[in-house]
Amino acid sequence: MITALLALAFIVVLVLSHELGHFVAAKLCGMQVDEFGFGFPPRIWGKKKGDTVYSVNLFPFGGFVKIHGEETAEDNVSEEEKKKSFLFQPAYKKIIVLLAGVTMNFVIGWLALVGVFMIGMPQIVIVTGVISGSPAAKAGLRAGDEILGFTQAGNFVKYVSESTSTSVAVRVLTNAGEKTLHLTPRNGKIGVYITDGGLPKEGIFAAMSNAIKAAAGIFGLIFYTVYRIFTGLFAGHYGVVNDVVGPVGIYNMLSLTTKMGAVYVLQLLALISVNLTAINIIPFPALDGGRILFLGIGKLFRKGATYKVEAVANTIGFILLFALIVAITLKDVIHLY
Repeated sequence: MITALLALAFIVVLVLSHELGHFVAAKLCGMQVDEFGFGFPPRIWGKKKGDTVYSVNLFPFGGFVKIHGEETAEDNVSEEEKKKSFLFQPAYKKIIVLLAGVTMNFVIGWLALVGVFMIGMPQIVIVTGVISGSPAAKAGLRAGDEILGFTQAGNFVKYVSESTSTSVAVRVLTNAGEKTLHLTPRNGKIGVYITDGGLPKEGIFAAMSNAIKAAAGIFGLIFYTVYRIFTGLFAGHYGVVNDVVGPVGIYNMLSLTTKMGAVYVLQLLALISVNLTAINIIPFPALDGGRILFLGIGKLFRKGATYKVEAVANTIGFILLFALIVAITLKDVIHLY
């Protein structure tokens, strides 16, 4: 129940912040917003206030802001209509509106990371590698296991090297749960690579600075990952999609992080939000990046012809994205069993 509520809260925060960015930017640029919608149609509730209809729609996997004149290519409109129509705005205003959504997602991700750095994460010792044939390998230690009872890697190394008994007991947390292993060191070593994990608490200014660096790093990593996935697919390596998760996979991750603590939930929120920023800025039809790309194309060709091409491309792009979400969701469901 807690996971379901958190999942709903995630959707509300991520979707509404993105669409709120478009909404506020459009208003500030003097455009009329016809509808501010949460979810995708059909509409299940709506209320008009001023010129805008605020709606809740059946499929809660996104949202939209319908700006006046965004879906028409007519030129025979009055000067008054042109002032509030998206189509007749200068390119820089259109770009501001289109970038406002991803900017809000980045800000949400950054704020979540600020919270992570300010709260801090428990200091832990993590196994990063195991030497084949070593005492650690024979005992079943694996990369990713957490060594319990130690907050610094150096203390664990000292514990093993200075042990006077033939065998040392090591408590570890694995994917299967907590267990105690008994290992016999060789020359004071058990054949394992370890590192310190966690984050110390930081003040507000240090947290803000480190959060922006971390968000930028995540942003770059996502672009690299998307590049690797697409190049892998074109090369016929379809297994690369196994690294991608959809709504079901994210729900499972959220279920795990809720058990770990609030700071891990904030970290997941940050990762998803920055993810949305990077993905939405990709120049693919139906995404904000794709629409910005068409703005550039519009400078080279007739506005009407470009609009028609963009409308068709966005429709195809939306269908492809929806099909991809369905395929990834099915993959996640199959992996559950």
